Amino acid sequence: MGNGRIAIVVGWTSLWVLMGCGSSGARKPPGVPPTPISVTRDEPGGDAADPVQAALLRLGSEGWGWRNDKRDYVHFPLSDWANWRRVRFWGVPTFVGFRYGNKHHAVAAMWARRLRTGDAEDPSACMQYAQEWAEPILDTYRATIQTVSETRVPWRAEDDVLLLTINARVAGLLSSRTYYCVVGAVIPWPQTCAVYGYAFYADEEDDAAAAKARDRYAREAFRQLTLTRPSPPDDLEVR
Repeated sequence: MGNGRIAIVVGWTSLWVLMGCGSSGARKPPGVPPTPISVTRDEPGGDAADPVQAALLRLGSEGWGWRNDKRDYVHFPLSDWANWRRVRFWGVPTFVGFRYGNKHHAVAAMWARRLRTGDAEDPSACMQYAQEWAEPILDTYRATIQTVSETRVPWRAEDDVLLLTINARVAGLLSSRTYYCVVGAVIPWPQTCAVYGYAFYADEEDDAAAAKARDRYAREAFRQLTLTRPSPPDDLEVR
C-alpha cells in the first residue's frame, strides 16, 4: 500500500506527537489498576503507575458505547465511551473527532465527503478518494509506515467495510511516536464516502496494550457504527 493511502491516518496522528507526557500525584504499584475515582476524561489511566498503559487496557476491556457528532448524524462506537471527548483537530478537517485523555492515549475520527456524479460507490474507491484528499497532509509530516493487514468486514452487508491495520511512526520537532491504527472505508449514505478509524499510542518497550486495543476495535467496532438520519448533512462538502 502506498504512502498516500494511509495519509489520512498519518494526518491525524501527526498532530499529537508533541503533547506533554508528565504526571503528578500518588501512583498505584506497577500492575495495579487505577482506583475508579481517579479515572477521568482528562486522564482515563487514573492513578495507575503507568497511566498510558492503564488507559489502553481499559479500551481493550471496558464495555462499548458511543459518542455522537455535534449535529447527531452518526453514533460513533467507542469502548469506555464516557471518557472520550469530542474535539476538532487543527489542520485536519473531519466530520467528527475524539480524543481519549488530554495526552491523546488514543484518537478517533471520521472523514466524509459527498461523491461526484460518476464516482464509484465502493469502499475501495472511497479509500482512494480519501488518499487523494490527504496526500498534501502527508507531505507536512515525516512518517514511517508498516501495513499490517487489509481485509473486508461486515457492517450492514457482507464485506461492505474495507479495513486497514497500520503501524505509523510519526516524527515531530523534538520527538516521535508510534501509533497502532485501524481504519475503515464505507459508503454510509447514497453517493457519500466516509473513512473512519482509531489510533492507539504504542510504547516501544511494551506495545501489548495498544495491540490488544487495536485488535479489539478491528474485530468489534466497525460493525457498530450507527447512522441516525437517512441522508448526510445538506452542507457536506463534495470531494
